[in-house]
Amino acid sequence: MVQLIVCDLDGTLLTPEHRLGDYTRSVLERVRAQGLEVILASGRHFQDIRTLADQLGRHGCLISSNGAAVHDRHQHLVDCQPLDPADARALINQCVPAEVHVNCYRTDDWLVDRPEPYLLQFHQASGFGYRVVDLAAIDGTGVLKVFFYATPQRLRPLEHAIQARFGDRVHTTFSLPVTLEVMARGVSKGAALADVAGRLGIGLDAVLAFGDGMNDLELLQCAGTGILMANADPRLRAALPALQVIGSNAEESVARYLEGLFLAA
Repeated sequence: MVQLIVCDLDGTLLTPEHRLGDYTRSVLERVRAQGLEVILASGRHFQDIRTLADQLGRHGCLISSNGAAVHDRHQHLVDCQPLDPADARALINQCVPAEVHVNCYRTDDWLVDRPEPYLLQFHQASGFGYRVVDLAAIDGTGVLKVFFYATPQRLRPLEHAIQARFGDRVHTTFSLPVTLEVMARGVSKGAALADVAGRLGIGLDAVLAFGDGMNDLELLQCAGTGILMANADPRLRAALPALQVIGSNAEESVARYLEGLFLAA
């Protein structure tokens, strides 16, 4: 019996315009009225997710930065796993091609080395944005993740280089094919989910999770029932061939699935 619903945001719960649809908000409100816990799990920063969560009204915990931070329903930080400061500095300052855009999520802000307007389109609904700074000057404290924006052809060799240099001190994943994300060892949405479920006294077999990106891999593996979006990364679908695939985020398919599962007359 499902007790906890966990939803990724971009490509899953949000529309292609990165907004919550009215239908989705209505269904989630009715699902919560039946006593089901709904939590959001995203690669986005907490300051960004909290605005979207507030649009849903009552909500559960918020898993942000791919699991590097977890806030409770009152938006109090209950878990935080930043990168080692030396590793964060090394990641930020390593030599990357000029075409690769370097980003840093700290506990309270988002820093970049130069503007990249494309990335801001994901945050129009919340207004969350970056600050352009000299990344080489930061001390590496409180860095939840470092991520790189570029073509997949640029990012795949970079991922291999990072894995070779840092070994098991870091965890790498892709939220999008054009976004390589690096967190501390052991950080993932799945690990955060296991911790949240334990805090709530809910078994993982009672968890229903939805996702579409490679950064949802551990989340979907951890949940008792994992559901893939039709628009999911082909690598994720190949890694989880046994999971059910529903419609796309453009069709607000998470809400349609939940309505059919819990609200059908």
